[in-house]
Amino acid sequence: MVAGGLMKKNARFQVFNGVFFMMLLVGGWFYYPLGYFMIFCMVMAMGIGIVKGRWWCDWMCPRGSFWDRYLDIFSRRTKVPSFFRSSLFRLFWLGLLMSMLVVSLVPIWGDIYLMGRPFVMILTVTTVIGLVLGVIYNQRIWCMFCPMGTMANWLGKGRKSLKVSGACTDCGACEKVCRMQIYPGSYRVVGKVQHGDCLKCSYCVEKCPKSALNFEEDLKAA
Repeated sequence: MVAGGLMKKNARFQVFNGVFFMMLLVGGWFYYPLGYFMIFCMVMAMGIGIVKGRWWCDWMCPRGSFWDRYLDIFSRRTKVPSFFRSSLFRLFWLGLLMSMLVVSLVPIWGDIYLMGRPFVMILTVTTVIGLVLGVIYNQRIWCMFCPMGTMANWLGKGRKSLKVSGACTDCGACEKVCRMQIYPGSYRVVGKVQHGDCLKCSYCVEKCPKSALNFEEDLKAA
């Protein structure tokens, strides 16, 4: 399937997946066990990350779909400051959220129903942060330091890389459509994008006027 076909199919899926996320977020406050869905997302992001890099973050993540189909309407789409994706900032958020989770779970350990509440709380707090920053900067700014995405980055860096051929003219068309603000054209000398935050979305593949970009393998078949 060509990139354009994949993107259209993914866009349609994201509309429904984004609605699912909103239902999950609201429903979690009425039924705490829905918060356990976060564990499923965490396992899938890391598991798929080992094989496909951050493929989950674009193609399947409910919150990622919400960012793209709904938050994008209000986003200013400006350049995100580099410190948001720095290793130190990522480690800070990973440590903070893990600490919050442990501290919240210890007093209610063993109560299956109530143990879902900390997950709902963290999902809500981080979504609010992502909403505010997403409006100010870019709809995918949360994905630049999301703990799940960070772990998928570490585990899958270099997997199913985007190839950049010699046909690249450094026109910058790919950079303009990348929601993670990566410039594939800057990797034309080495021949493939080595950035671990590539979401494998194929936006740049479709927009390249020289057809200089393609993935090592068909991502749907892998």
